[in-house]
Amino acid sequence: MGGLVALVLLAVSAGLGLLLGSGLGDGRWIGLALGALVGGVPGGVFGWAVARWEPYDVRRGRGLLAVAVDVTWSLPNTWAGAVFLAVNLLLGNRVEPDLTRHSGAVHLVNGVFPPIGGVRYVTTIGTVIAGVAPAVHRHEHGHILQARLFGPLYLPLVVSHYVVATVVPYWWLYHDHGRYPITDLGSYLTRGVYHHVWHEEWCYRRYGPPR
Repeated sequence: MGGLVALVLLAVSAGLGLLLGSGLGDGRWIGLALGALVGGVPGGVFGWAVARWEPYDVRRGRGLLAVAVDVTWSLPNTWAGAVFLAVNLLLGNRVEPDLTRHSGAVHLVNGVFPPIGGVRYVTTIGTVIAGVAPAVHRHEHGHILQARLFGPLYLPLVVSHYVVATVVPYWWLYHDHGRYPITDLGSYLTRGVYHHVWHEEWCYRRYGPPR
């Protein structure tokens, strides 16, 4: 299964590279090579992780459906997660086997942000979760579900809403200022914007408020 995931990422990236380079004459081969590099390296790393730690339980229909979605409709998210995984492993992070096996995600031991105000942040990109904090694991898997539902629209929707929520703080009108006071730029971003972008509010409502 890991080989299949890696092959799909490699093939799609190489194809896109060839397509983008097709108008450059001989440059199309450069495009093909760059596409293969961009897709092949992270795809190979992700495929290796899938083969070794088995995040997809392919014995069950749910696991087969997850991998099918991840290499088709949600492929841009899978690629982003593969890049995220490759960078983390390069920097010394490591996979947590027990949290990864048959979970539908590759789970890394260390987060990418230091604790802020005593809060440990866990980051999810595509099907890769960085950081161990049991209280928010269901929340993070909620983001993986969102990526699979919205596919190629997911990351653009997330980024664009962060921009909107930062520039136009509509959420100020219903924000819980007593529980999460906003006193400076840091708290504006971490307690305000972060809590009120659509994908976070969705998961807070389904899996419980932030802790």
